Amino acid sequence: MRKFLYLVALLLIVGCSGNGPVETFVTDDDKVLRQILEEADKDTLVIFDCDKVLIVPTDMLFSPANKSNYKKAIQYLNKKVGFSKADDILLDLRKRYKFRLVNDELPNIIKNMQEQGVTVLVLTSHWAGEFHGIKAVENLRKNELAPFDFDFKKSWNRIDKMTFYELPAKLPKYNVIRYPVFENGIIFACDLDKGTVLQKFLERIPQKFSKIIFVDDKMKNVRSIERFCETNNISGKCVQYKKAKLFKKNEAKSRDLERELDKIINSHGFQL
Repeated sequence: MRKFLYLVALLLIVGCSGNGPVETFVTDDDKVLRQILEEADKDTLVIFDCDKVLIVPTDMLFSPANKSNYKKAIQYLNKKVGFSKADDILLDLRKRYKFRLVNDELPNIIKNMQEQGVTVLVLTSHWAGEFHGIKAVENLRKNELAPFDFDFKKSWNRIDKMTFYELPAKLPKYNVIRYPVFENGIIFACDLDKGTVLQKFLERIPQKFSKIIFVDDKMKNVRSIERFCETNNISGKCVQYKKAKLFKKNEAKSRDLERELDKIINSHGFQL
């Protein structure tokens, strides 16, 4: 059975470096992902994206099934109250959102890897720093992870918080600059190229790795880490993990989202 699952993963390969030891997999199968992760050892850095890989929102507005409608709904909200107030409403709403695990087994899989001496890191595109009155917007993501049994700090107890001032990121709409941050096993990349941010991070720490396993839901990030591995002659297994796209129970049409947004606007004191 294990050989069969590995064959399935191999059949899903969408890219493999002809000159370097980098393999790319596309899967929505938890068993395939688990088998890839089981290959990690003490020389491996295992990296997970967060949103749609570790956790996913259960609320209708931010369900992965609503991706095609989400921008239309936000445009509707911006038109009704203006983009500044819209951001206030969305941030307030996000604080109350509920999340679920994408893969119920991942907390135990990660814990077992850490107990075997495997180093585990989260590399998320999430922003860091002050935003709309929130001193550290990255705390929103930390709070969303908190209910689940993850302990990413465990692999990085000797590494202090660091800010990457050499990697300025322009925050859309507000014309301000923010910088990627590492803290307690999580890198907040501020929507910058993940391979570039990872490069800077690894240059600052004493640990050296000969292998990387990277799991992300977006192919552009998978390709970025592929390039990083090839440039640095590091063996890599890069996985586009698409399971979150299977969650369809909260799918809704644009007008349903707009109706939901009208309720939210009214709850914040606006009369439509």
